Amino acid sequence: MKQIILNLSLIFFVFVSPVQAHDDNESRIKFWKEYYNPKVEVTDNDIPSVKVTLIKNKSFYQIRTQIKNFVFTPEKDMKNNIPSEGYGKLFINGEYVSRVYGEYHFLRILPVGSNEIKVILSTNLDHDIAKNGNVISDTIVYQFPEFSFSEARNKSYNQMIQCEFSDKGKVLLDKLAKKGMRITESSEHLQCRYDARNDILTPFMNKMTRLQRHYHQVTLDVLKERIQLWKDFENNKITLNTARDNNLQLENKIDILMQKKLEQLESAKK
Repeated sequence: MKQIILNLSLIFFVFVSPVQAHDDNESRIKFWKEYYNPKVEVTDNDIPSVKVTLIKNKSFYQIRTQIKNFVFTPEKDMKNNIPSEGYGKLFINGEYVSRVYGEYHFLRILPVGSNEIKVILSTNLDHDIAKNGNVISDTIVYQFPEFSFSEARNKSYNQMIQCEFSDKGKVLLDKLAKKGMRITESSEHLQCRYDARNDILTPFMNKMTRLQRHYHQVTLDVLKERIQLWKDFENNKITLNTARDNNLQLENKIDILMQKKLEQLESAKK
């Protein structure tokens, strides 16, 4: 008897319609979506709404969430399921960030690139509020940093200039000149130049050509080596002449590596 039941089960498994299997899968997906993201429908004429804007405050950001026909009620958390009160769910690039219980929400930093900022209205029982099945929410897209790749290159160059001609840079320049040294013979100055390139240009690597990306990475790698080299000199591990000889080799290394890359690209075209 057990064998007969087993055979019938196998027959059912083998001959089950692919369409039915697909439908079952769609039903399961729908069930779990509704289980983890339950909704409550608005039945009143006063439909809640939400509007999201981003306010830049110096180097920080504030998300402003303006609501209508809705009230933020942190004191009623888990106490009712009314679609006219509760909180906002903040998502950045599809990832849940936090609850929103006020008009302004502070953000220290945004991820580099294009950011989708979304707020969904939710009841106190964590049900998404919907009208005719559509979740009530608002979404904005913000590019961070705000400037383009060409603007970033100018900004990076200007910052590197400031490494030498800012008040701090001038003090360092004068200090080195008294020792008969150049501004580039300083780990502090080279670190400033590294930061100017890395912090501003690295986020735009996907905008660069292959050759630009290679030059950017090679320059950063060589700057790291030069920074360490001059730190060794400053810590009396090597002499000035040794530091200068090794520094020249590192500067020439950029040209050598770029020439190799050019040859590779040319060879790939053939």
